[in-house]
Amino acid sequence: MNKRIKIKAHPSKWKICTEGVTEANYLKMYIKALGIDKYIIVNCKDTAESGCGKQHEALLDKMQSCGRSWNVEQVFLVHDYDKAEEQKEAKASFNITFKRAKKESDFIVIYSNPCFEYWLLLHNDFIDSNLQRNIFQEKVKDICNKKRADKKMEPLHDDKYKSDPMLYEYFGGYNNSRQARKYAIKRFAENGKQSKPIKSIKSFSSEYYANKTPCTNMFELLDALDKYARQIKYE
Repeated sequence: MNKRIKIKAHPSKWKICTEGVTEANYLKMYIKALGIDKYIIVNCKDTAESGCGKQHEALLDKMQSCGRSWNVEQVFLVHDYDKAEEQKEAKASFNITFKRAKKESDFIVIYSNPCFEYWLLLHNDFIDSNLQRNIFQEKVKDICNKKRADKKMEPLHDDKYKSDPMLYEYFGGYNNSRQARKYAIKRFAENGKQSKPIKSIKSFSSEYYANKTPCTNMFELLDALDKYARQIKYE
């Protein structure tokens, strides 16, 4: 039988910085479902309004600069590959961000390649097809609009689904996130078999994270949040 302990009076705070609105929207609802929303700060302002656009290293630079004033124990950077499929420089930037975050700070990098919508779709089905990001996004929008139609609600146009407050519910909430976690781990392992070991910054830049697609390590963030929620209640 697990040992019961009293709830911690002052748990440490965490900050999650997301590159996009969709990630922030989903994570806020996930954290609220766990009952830890007053301890976890989710904000895309620090990154989206940084003036860095979608350049991954520049985004990390901005976070490191702002992070000196954050009174939090742990910081996560949640981002995706963006529209950099054909840009070698952007691919290198995407890869090096992981190396720098580990070497220069305590930030933990969470990524989805090619986009966060891939993680959402894993809530329903296992996907290993290397599709373009716009196809993943259209699939997510279609699912959202089908759910809205069932509720007699107006369809969402363009990228309005990203900020829809019911996004988390459309994809099954916490229960379906367990399935997404299982599928993401399976796909992550498959990608690992295809990747060569990192021997230098050069090899890291050319053949690692950017080549893992479709792939996401969102499960690592959810596992951390689940563990955090348990520690609030139990020792």
